[in-house]
Amino acid sequence: MNPQPRSVPETFAFACGDCGHGWEATFQVMFFTDPLAPSGLATQEYVDEAGRAVRSPLDEAVCPRCGGRKVHVLEAGLAERARKAEHERAAHPPRHRPHFPHRSPGRPD
Repeated sequence: MNPQPRSVPETFAFACGDCGHGWEATFQVMFFTDPLAPSGLATQEYVDEAGRAVRSPLDEAVCPRCGGRKVHVLEAGLAERARKAEHERAAHPPRHRPHFPHRSPGRPD
């Protein structure tokens, strides 16, 4: 009798190097232990949001917008934080402030 695999949800953020599209996807990472292996060899399998077993999303990610394969994996939430910061920067551009040279103590002006 094989024990049930344990499952851990893991969210990845992706950014396409071709079109700039960013997205996140959550996968269930299933861990299996082979009871017949001498050291109890463990393997893992990724299951996508639709319930399909897929290869590691870190190996062969494809952009859903343009089909590009120059996909970068980011920390989960990073793509959303970058989008939000870009939106805030566009809504509130920084004010220009003149730069004056620093004065050193003991140095004449």
